[in-house]
Amino acid sequence: MYTVKAKKRYYFLVFIVLFLIVFMSSCKDDSSVTPTESGDVLNPNAQIKMQVAFDASNVAFRFKWRSQPKTMPAGYGNNGKIYPGQFHDMLKHNGTRFDRLPSGTRMDEDRVTFMIENISQPVQGFAASGCFVSCHSGMASHNLDNAGFLDHWHWRGGRSSPMNYAEDAAVSEVERVRDLTGTPPTKFIRSGGDRLREDQAALAGTGHPVLENGFPRFLFNKGKTMSGGYVIPAYFLTNEAGVVMTDPYTQIPEIKSLDVNRSLVVVYQNLNFDPVNKVNSIDLGYLVYVALGITSHLPAHLQDVNSADFTFWTNYWSTELNLPTTASTQSLTKLDEIYQEWVSSGNSAMTTRSVGFIYESDQHDITSTRSFDAAKGEWTVTLYRKLSTGSVRDGDLSALQSGQKYTLSVAVHDAGGAAISHDFCFPVQFGTAEDVHLKAASVSNVQNAQWNTLPSYQTRFIRQSSVPRTYKDWLVSGTHPGAGLFNDLPCLSCHKEEILNAP
Repeated sequence: MYTVKAKKRYYFLVFIVLFLIVFMSSCKDDSSVTPTESGDVLNPNAQIKMQVAFDASNVAFRFKWRSQPKTMPAGYGNNGKIYPGQFHDMLKHNGTRFDRLPSGTRMDEDRVTFMIENISQPVQGFAASGCFVSCHSGMASHNLDNAGFLDHWHWRGGRSSPMNYAEDAAVSEVERVRDLTGTPPTKFIRSGGDRLREDQAALAGTGHPVLENGFPRFLFNKGKTMSGGYVIPAYFLTNEAGVVMTDPYTQIPEIKSLDVNRSLVVVYQNLNFDPVNKVNSIDLGYLVYVALGITSHLPAHLQDVNSADFTFWTNYWSTELNLPTTASTQSLTKLDEIYQEWVSSGNSAMTTRSVGFIYESDQHDITSTRSFDAAKGEWTVTLYRKLSTGSVRDGDLSALQSGQKYTLSVAVHDAGGAAISHDFCFPVQFGTAEDVHLKAASVSNVQNAQWNTLPSYQTRFIRQSSVPRTYKDWLVSGTHPGAGLFNDLPCLSCHKEEILNAP
């Protein structure tokens, strides 16, 4: 027979076992709403769906997320509407020159961005805390607060999406690394070229209204036939009906389709590297030169008419625009036409700030596809890259094939969504093992992957407003109950229910 003391000891041990079972269950690192599903559906209780597939040479990451009703800029015609953020920093004349919309009234692009840990250069705490130890640790720059390396993929709805590319960068404890070289032909936009980016400077000078009124250097090439048979209808940004846009706040929300490139001006690219001709711009600087014979409005490196740079530049635009490289009436006529289109709009026509370019580089090895379901307000974006690019700035994902686990930290910028305009997820572990959050699928060809049959991971976002701006500083402070576990225990261990049941 048990003694009273023995019974107490027995019950105590039973209590401890039960406690440990409950504790370990509550700390299970799994916040997925539905690990797998039939059909290409975003669960009603989720905000983002992630999938990974790979074949013998390539990897693909697919994201589906809901766009939110816009609340910014406050009080404008786009408020309360759901639409794809496919335009970035439009330019409008301010009475002196074309410039960005005033601060507080700007509209931005939607984005999805993520970082993958390079397993050969691990970052302390990244597997557990993701973005908290990278972009948002209280520093002004997007660099790490400890040694390591992260591969950074960045898809932009306005600046790279229309070209079917994404920015490929890297993050270390020193800097966020892009291409540091300025190579032809991109250096003829600026003194050096480094990435898919915007760079719209206003012209200045005398001799023609496009100079005197500070027109942007690059506009759409009106009349040019693009892929799919689309003919560019205007020099300036157009609305859904193909008419010159004058009010972005009411006209942009009406544009739900993605099949017409209305936003990105690709001014230079190496056509041997990318055989799809996506150059859809007119260089007003070139038109002014061949119309008026002046170079003072050009960047310094193009003002020497005897230089190789100048020769390359003039030959390029002469071929692209089918105009002579010397003074011609055709060029002056086109300048006049551009100016008159602006005047006929009531001097309210808008153009794009986005100027993208492609050249052969390890920063341009991510391709992308995208779609927007206007009825559901859902983005679907897929990014493709080689498993191993051979670049020291790219994470090597070839070990997926042998069972290696990787950590992914994802953020979505839902432009104009106010408090949830910059959402992020707790770190997600992916690979082929059974105990990962996101099961990577091996397929014969990622380009033909049947995504509706592949595993997915669905979860809710962490709202940016839920933690102070100096994220890590607060998380390791005494104010955060889990400060002592930071970097050791995954965030999901304590916050699983918050993510599952978030409003």
